[in-house]
Amino acid sequence: MNVKTKKIGSSILVVLLLLLIPLFVAQTSFADDDDHDEYKSGEYFNGGYDEQDREYGEGDHDENEALKEGGELLGWGTVIAIGGAGALMPLRRSSRSLIKKFPNAKSGIVSLLKLLGKSHIWIGALAILLSSIHGVLMYLNEGEFGFREISGTISVGLMAIAAIFGVRLIKNKGNQQFRSIHFGFLIVAVIIGAVHVLIA
Repeated sequence: MNVKTKKIGSSILVVLLLLLIPLFVAQTSFADDDDHDEYKSGEYFNGGYDEQDREYGEGDHDENEALKEGGELLGWGTVIAIGGAGALMPLRRSSRSLIKKFPNAKSGIVSLLKLLGKSHIWIGALAILLSSIHGVLMYLNEGEFGFREISGTISVGLMAIAAIFGVRLIKNKGNQQFRSIHFGFLIVAVIIGAVHVLIA
């Protein structure tokens, strides 16, 4: 491992630690302070709010369900987009062995590589967009900003930083430093995103 790689790895670890500290000290915040006070006083658990409650009405309940389902759908769309963008690297690395094993599929493998190469940036941008909208919808639905929301926000932020280095990598394809930073931030973003999904 050369000195540049060690420096990049150390920098990513330091950034990760700085971003993870809020996760352990975070207190849940609510979109509506009144709801927060009632939540703390136990009215949510003592029958103070019912789905059919006159204060909220059935229309609000339906709207919340739509927000929740839409947000969840966008969240899974994000996972699929990340998978699509991330498929480029392993496919590129294994393309030679795949062509040797399946020589008849060479044209299909090459075409898939070209397609993923051309659409990689757009799929990555779509992942960031979907995850951002997902976060907003889920926050509007749940009205709180706790551990799960912070982990999701950090994951999206790291994806955005990785995207900046990815765009710079287009102009400097041979720059291994940009490539390492791009991959490093993405790997950390995916790990934190996985935690976010698992605790959902």
